Amino acid sequence: MSLPKEGQAHSFQECEMMEVIEVMTLPPVVTPKTPDQRRPRQTQQARQVARREIVRQVEQGVNASEARRHCPVPMHRTTVYRLLKHVQAEGEHAFIERRHGHPTKLRGEVLTWMLDHCQSHPSTSSADVQRRLSKRFGLSVSVSQLNRVCAAYSVRRVPPPREKKVGRQT
Repeated sequence: MSLPKEGQAHSFQECEMMEVIEVMTLPPVVTPKTPDQRRPRQTQQARQVARREIVRQVEQGVNASEARRHCPVPMHRTTVYRLLKHVQAEGEHAFIERRHGHPTKLRGEVLTWMLDHCQSHPSTSSADVQRRLSKRFGLSVSVSQLNRVCAAYSVRRVPPPREKKVGRQT
């Protein structure tokens, strides 16, 4: 079936075929990029320099949207205003990058103690380890986080042996 030339009438069947052809020629779905194809991560120092530059530009009268467009580090407009608010409240301390999400609590002495305790007391529950960490180090760590860390270090809980029930004797 040949496609009609410009200005020619189309039958219903031909129009239906043309719609199918158009749908079939849509661009392919964009697949997520692999880590190698993503933009390289900027260093902490580069991000800190970029933050200082954005604040300097805004203080000189450039609006936040324009300042962030010229910034080599991508930053949302709301983040720029949040940074400005922190700079007004905290001064120089606001430029230090803070970790988002949960801080890494299980490291150093705390991690060593927890792993030693779990290995020497394999039947101890995660809830018990959680209470002991709270008492000893003043840390509140979720049971699921404790389980993830133990699994990462191949430390497994061994349930205590159960006593057999004594049956009725008649």
